[in-house]
Amino acid sequence: MKLFPMPADFINKKVTLSWCDIKWGYEKNLLTSEIPIKKAENSLLTGDYTKAELELSFLIPSESNDITPFINELCPNFKEDEYAITNQKWLYVILSWLWINRASFEDPLDEVEGIYTDFDYPAEIDSFIKYMPPTDGYNPSLYSYAENINRLMKNWENYLQKSALKYK
Repeated sequence: MKLFPMPADFINKKVTLSWCDIKWGYEKNLLTSEIPIKKAENSLLTGDYTKAELELSFLIPSESNDITPFINELCPNFKEDEYAITNQKWLYVILSWLWINRASFEDPLDEVEGIYTDFDYPAEIDSFIKYMPPTDGYNPSLYSYAENINRLMKNWENYLQKSALKYK
């Protein structure tokens, strides 16, 4: 199974994306043009929209349009604190998508390790990275491999539950 791009419906259920969130995800090929175009269409419905949103709303997601100029206009620069928040939001979305599709992967925790690396080793997911030592007093040598994996999976699930409260 290919992990990216993720379906728009899934992403929209998990988080509310700003234009800068969309820019970040689009640049990293995590989403297609569907989400930005739909966001632009929704802006038109409110009556409060920019010229870039208007032009973007005319595009058809299934066609190969270059939406980069519109996204760059809607999010010219990340504010200092915004980039870190966007990064954490996308980490949550990606790990949620992987969690739901974990049965499609031989070892989903290996996939998590790849994401851990891609996101520059975020401390908030250390507790379900196989090679990271536990920080809560847990001693893996006292348990079987299966018990240790189950614990890591439970830690992943706990992370997703806490993050869901944060982003919705």
